[in-house]
Amino acid sequence: MRVRLRWMGREEEELELAEGSSVLDLLAKLGVCRETVVVSVNGRIVPEERVLREGDEVVVHPIVTGG
Repeated sequence: MRVRLRWMGREEEELELAEGSSVLDLLAKLGVCRETVVVSVNGRIVPEERVLREGDEVVVHPIVTGG
């Protein structure tokens, strides 16, 4: 299946994933540590267990901290 992906200030891209892949599977494929990001799918923040579907728009938002 294909999802649209935007992350870390990069241009939108299409990414091929296996059917039944979750947000956590996507993060592992990207090499992104799940504790450092928040993920939205189709405009809604979702848990890492969320199963992705064909055509989903996934945005990986880095968590910003500091003072």
